[in-house]
Amino acid sequence: YKKTRISLDFYFGFLLSLNKYNDYNIDIYVFDIKEGDLSRDILKEIVEEKKINKMDLIIGPLFTDNFLFFKNRFKKNIPIISPFSKKPHITLNNQNVFQLPVDINDKLSILSKFIFTEHVNDNIILIRRDTLFNTTKNIMADADENQYSYDTLLTDDILYGKKIMQDIDTSQYFFEEIIVQDNVIDSIHHKLDTLGKKNIILIPSEDNVFVTDLLSKLHACRDTSMVVYGMPNLSKFNHISIYDLMDLKLTFPHNQNIDYEEINKFIINFYNQYNYLPNLKYSSVGYESGTYFLDVFSKYGSILNARNHFNDTTILGRTYNFEQENNGGYKNKAVQIFRYNDFGYLKIY
Repeated sequence: YKKTRISLDFYFGFLLSLNKYNDYNIDIYVFDIKEGDLSRDILKEIVEEKKINKMDLIIGPLFTDNFLFFKNRFKKNIPIISPFSKKPHITLNNQNVFQLPVDINDKLSILSKFIFTEHVNDNIILIRRDTLFNTTKNIMADADENQYSYDTLLTDDILYGKKIMQDIDTSQYFFEEIIVQDNVIDSIHHKLDTLGKKNIILIPSEDNVFVTDLLSKLHACRDTSMVVYGMPNLSKFNHISIYDLMDLKLTFPHNQNIDYEEINKFIINFYNQYNYLPNLKYSSVGYESGTYFLDVFSKYGSILNARNHFNDTTILGRTYNFEQENNGGYKNKAVQIFRYNDFGYLKIY
């Protein structure tokens, strides 16, 4: 199974973190919960047999559906870690849940506050796609003409745009919203201020085709003072030249600024320990989970005893800082803002 390899990469990454804690007697119990409906039966059995009631820390289940199934049934006062799921409801109704990935809504909220504080007197333009309509042709056996059906697609751009603007009174700014009816925008230069105000462009879209086209047109405007803000996925954007990204001062929210020296050291240690190269996306989170929570445990004797002592901690370039939600557990709220600079990223917030 694909998820088997993911799980092993994560698990071995976690084991690697234990090398820092040789002075502690750590017992590890591994439960294989398989896939599909069978996994639910195994999880029910684990909860009913009370095998884990005396654990200090529970990591997983690793994937969303099984995690939600488990955390809604396991009510002991033991921290439960969700390492991969980005779903905003993952912490609901269980005060012991810790969600490692930062919610996209938190990233956009921080980005919004930064933009509308930093650019009070600038010309701000938000460009997003609107509802898209997909056309499909149905060929009827007894019909003389083709029939067409239309599927309505609500783009994520709408939701992301609303999140960025939800607390903003646009009447206090030089602000305009441009709504694009297709994946391609005809032109943008006529919307830019040319009388001295700095042009600030907001692009709440993760669609590579749309974003690539828009960035190319913005770069063609040759506005050297322009600043472009976008989504977290721009951290790995390779669809246009990095020279252009730096010229546009492309800026995005994220919680990871890759420390290549530390990452390379991690990969070498992993290979020396297990004799294979892992998928860094999963093995690094396993390592970070172990490093962060075992460090907290070593200082406070319990993860939950440290409720009021969670501070920014950066491991392999990724930052963690947990805050408790009013209606549930803890979310990682560590968000920074980065800008393309000097063939890498510059942290500006």
